[in-house]
Amino acid sequence: MSRKRQTQGLTGIGLIIVIIFALYNFLSGSGGTSSTVTPTAQLPSVPTVSGGGSTGSDPTSAWLKIYFTNPNPPDQVGSGIDQFVVPEINNAQKTIDVTSFDLNLPSFVNALVADAQRGVQIRVVYDGKNGSQTLAAAQSPTGQDFDAIAVMKGAGVQLVDGGRSSGLMHNKMIIIDGRILFMGSWNMSYNDTFRNNNNLLEITDQSLIANYQAKFDELVAGGHFGTHATVGAQKSQLTISGVQVLNYFSPVDNVMDKLVTLVNGAQHSVRFMIFTYTDKNLAAAMISRYQAGVDVAGVIENRGASQGALVPLACAKVPVKVDGNKYTMHHKVIIIDGSIVVTGSFNFTKSADTENDDNLLVIYDQAVAKQYLDEFDRINAIAKDPDPANIKCP
Repeated sequence: MSRKRQTQGLTGIGLIIVIIFALYNFLSGSGGTSSTVTPTAQLPSVPTVSGGGSTGSDPTSAWLKIYFTNPNPPDQVGSGIDQFVVPEINNAQKTIDVTSFDLNLPSFVNALVADAQRGVQIRVVYDGKNGSQTLAAAQSPTGQDFDAIAVMKGAGVQLVDGGRSSGLMHNKMIIIDGRILFMGSWNMSYNDTFRNNNNLLEITDQSLIANYQAKFDELVAGGHFGTHATVGAQKSQLTISGVQVLNYFSPVDNVMDKLVTLVNGAQHSVRFMIFTYTDKNLAAAMISRYQAGVDVAGVIENRGASQGALVPLACAKVPVKVDGNKYTMHHKVIIIDGSIVVTGSFNFTKSADTENDDNLLVIYDQAVAKQYLDEFDRINAIAKDPDPANIKCP
């Protein structure tokens, strides 16, 4: 008899445990109101653009969104990276400041013109000597050559030509009403939108925007380009929502020295994807870290790669490839230890460091680094080993 009662008692306890467990699952799951699960921001679902912001749990999500072009297939007009920029241009209330080396994207230029016609103050700095400002008829939506400078002049847009015979006005930035900054490797051009690999950052932090505004104001004043520049980052070290950010402008801020120091500090891994890479000191730093056991690998734009850092890197057995995009791999990116991202308009060259107007951001954040590592994986997957005939080791 006592054995039967003991069994019934255990059965009752088991039933209570099951009920409590089920109730806990309900409250902590999708049907409960007391869930502690952190929501994840949804990324834009766009055929030719990847990226679009950090997850909601990442501190950068309050002030940063990241976009990558995907030129496969290219020329998908209406679905390029400009779709994230043009709506903000259309929403401008007072001012839009622009710098771009190449500037011939009709959707962007026409949006500027429309804003100018409704009273928004538009200021544009471009490189008339070295950049491409006219879009060929074959790519123009009108079927005729699109002369961006002529179109903007006709609308009364204030234009400053920063083109020179030595050095480049190479910045790519858009500042809207002093509240939104777009920067990165993306020129506002047809090729950079639909054919080339690029990254674009959308930033709303006021301190960082102030740095770029000060640099723009110097450029638009005229005569203070390149080696004549005196304005660097107003605040080169910032903490934004708990995230460390470094900001530099060349040639004032000795940017290459900072890059070499960052790479020399790598403990576990270095990944890079770069349009032009010729700086010997940076290459030496990567080789040194590789020889010390750090996992170093990268992709260099195929055009002219054999004339730069590709050779010493390959001769040192660093895993380096040339890109597989039949157009241009235009990134200027380093990812260190899976947690530090270097990006901007700054190529890894002496001229970028000492002559050109360029800018650079360093962001210490794993979620941001993950997005760039994913982009590296996409680029690396179609990259090719360099032609042995171009690798002549000493």
